[in-house]
Amino acid sequence: MADRPDLLDYVLFFETEPEWVHSEGWYYGARFSTQRGMDRIIATIAPDEAEFSFEWWQGELLRVRLSSVMASGWEIESSAAKELLRVSFNDERVKFCELQLKPHVRVEWGMSW
Repeated sequence: MADRPDLLDYVLFFETEPEWVHSEGWYYGARFSTQRGMDRIIATIAPDEAEFSFEWWQGELLRVRLSSVMASGWEIESSAAKELLRVSFNDERVKFCELQLKPHVRVEWGMSW
């Protein structure tokens, strides 16, 4: 598990080079677009801006679009069984968001009262 991942960790996770979305560098915004069979994930990470967003497309059909702020923790978990990005938030009601790419695409969002 990579706590506070660097750019190479994200490149390995998404298996693609990012597009810069901020002139000050990737830490203020980098967009990754990756294809897994019929699934396409477009994710934007901006740790210094505390923002995380992604879209999950299956062909031409949008399955999930999520845009979040107050992202305070970023972890990448890689094992032979799965790879996932876990984002935690600086909000006691939002527990986490998990974006898994392998062995299949999966999204999990956890909140509490």
